[in-house]
Amino acid sequence: MITDFEGRPNPDLAPAYAKYYFDRTIGQTNLLHALELNKTQVLEFLSTFPTDKADFQYADDKWSVKGVLLHTIETERILQYRALRISRKDKTPIDGFDEDRYVQFNLHERRSIADLSAEFESVRNASISLFRYMNAHMLDFEGVANNHPITPRNIAWFIIGHTMHHCDIIKERYLVELDE
Repeated sequence: MITDFEGRPNPDLAPAYAKYYFDRTIGQTNLLHALELNKTQVLEFLSTFPTDKADFQYADDKWSVKGVLLHTIETERILQYRALRISRKDKTPIDGFDEDRYVQFNLHERRSIADLSAEFESVRNASISLFRYMNAHMLDFEGVANNHPITPRNIAWFIIGHTMHHCDIIKERYLVELDE
């Protein structure tokens, strides 16, 4: 039986850069399953994260691990809002946001990995609830965000790929031993 949640994103209804994030989810076809699986993977990763690396930056101009994590959480919140508006046929164009400014003022340095993990789980559960109660028509309504066409389905797949991207960046660039 095909459900409303079966179906890959449509890159023609997304900004060009979204294809990179969509491609990170290749092999997955069920949106709700993919959101749940990604949540489980991220929570497992964070549960074993070395706390002494939480404030680490691999270069002076890069965010700390906590900054990266809070960026993914805040981006997911913004994308939820976009998906909600578009799924309700709100045709008002939605502005973009300055991710660097958000990280600059989000007070991530006051947070712990455990706290960020709990917040990620809450935000992801909210995403799952939001998308679970959309039907196929709502998931595929078209809107405009950040001057690009987009659908709630594409937004959900973007959320997953964006989170995967940043977890991989943390693994590749933050959890390495630096040459002294």
